[in-house]
Amino acid sequence: MGNRKHQHAQHVLGSKLAAKKDLMEMLWPVLGATLLFFIPYVLLSEALGLACYGTGMQLREDLTQAQLLSYVLAFEIANLLLVQPLYFGLTQFYALRRAGGRPRLSMVTMCLASPKLYWKSVRLALLLLLFAVLWMIPTGLICAVGYVAFVSIVSTRFGWFLFIEVVIVAVAWYASVMLQYHCSYALLAEQPKLGCWKAVRMAVGKFKGHRMEAFSLLISFSFWLVMSALLGGVPLLVVLPYLLLALYHLFDRIRGVEIRVATEKTENQ
Repeated sequence: MGNRKHQHAQHVLGSKLAAKKDLMEMLWPVLGATLLFFIPYVLLSEALGLACYGTGMQLREDLTQAQLLSYVLAFEIANLLLVQPLYFGLTQFYALRRAGGRPRLSMVTMCLASPKLYWKSVRLALLLLLFAVLWMIPTGLICAVGYVAFVSIVSTRFGWFLFIEVVIVAVAWYASVMLQYHCSYALLAEQPKLGCWKAVRMAVGKFKGHRMEAFSLLISFSFWLVMSALLGGVPLLVVLPYLLLALYHLFDRIRGVEIRVATEKTENQ
């Protein structure tokens, strides 16, 4: 048991140290790639905000429910067709960086230049969305049980405190589960001919017996994720690559492999 906990800690700590090294050795290109991904998303979010709120802090009074739904739907479609292909390219950038490569910024937009990659990125995004929705069901049930147990039965401030704790743990566990699914991006970077469904199942299968490590990795980033939310998402320019690089290194350690690329191949990317 002690050896298991030690290995667990070594995997998480070692992954973060390796990710930090990858990030610092190529800081500006990594930040540039992350920014290239974020710009369209921010612009789409601003457009949605202007359509729904105008220049104020409350929903426009003349906005109907049908209009609101149409704006949100248009945002989600644009996110799927533009932002998700860029995210696919960004993950391939990170995957190559964690393998010791020096990828170019053009890797972020590679799906826009390849119809095959483009539709693959959309299919993977839809598949991950499906699993995200499915995992919301048990997460919601846990929160509902917590509400009944700690708020309805123990109707005190302490009951509310316990309920909030249950919600925080459930949401954190949900996010850590989704991180496991996102390792499918790393597998697709290693095996471009791999299908989306197989990549997702392989990624999740590799985490069997190691799910607490993904949870611990996420918890170790909780402070920076909260700060990112409080500061309007700006710190995510650093936090996102740091987290995903660490995740990919953790995935390698769990599988017992070390993905590296040759210098000559790297320079020609």
